Amino acid sequence: MSWNEFEGLSLELANQIKDSKKDFDLIICVSRGGLVLGKILSEILDKPLGVVSAKYLGDKYTVDSCISCIYPIKGKILLVDDVMEEIVNDISKVIKKNKGVTTVTLATLFYRKKGKKFVPDIWITFPYQKKCLKEHCL
Repeated sequence: MSWNEFEGLSLELANQIKDSKKDFDLIICVSRGGLVLGKILSEILDKPLGVVSAKYLGDKYTVDSCISCIYPIKGKILLVDDVMEEIVNDISKVIKKNKGVTTVTLATLFYRKKGKKFVPDIWITFPYQKKCLKEHCL
């Protein structure tokens, strides 16, 4: 994927978030893949940005229990990553440990389905998916 394609998809995702009429207090991105997307969305949506680290270490997925952010982790959180899969639920649990968090909404450019059905809250829909989405054949 070229930088222009990535930037275009990021702008499209920002527009979908705006169109959703949901207001967020904080964006948290997943390092490393979500850092650039988080930065872009933070600028466009004019929201503060935090970072959580998560990665596969061998065959085990590990989520850091600390979120790097100079703002309070509370209210409505938008969790973003460039690619999401069902394991993102573990990251949501870490975020929800902060008592002031009321909701965690997932936004991504791409997602992988593994095992159980997993669909983020907001994602990029490619033209070839539009018909399929109406038929629920993700």
